[in-house]
Amino acid sequence: MKKNIKHISFRATPELLRKFNYAAAYDDRSMNWLMMKLVTNYIEKFEAKHGRIEFDEEENA
Repeated sequence: MKKNIKHISFRATPELLRKFNYAAAYDDRSMNWLMMKLVTNYIEKFEAKHGRIEFDEEENA
């Protein structure tokens, strides 16, 4: 079953990408896994400070 997953991209310098890949590989993880972990942690901290983010309807972003 295919999950409802969206694709995003971001710009980074080659040095930053190499370091990001190193950090992910250090924990035997992919860069995608690490990015999801970082974004999830940021959203959790944001919601703890500003309140839960809720939408009236499911949005297609």
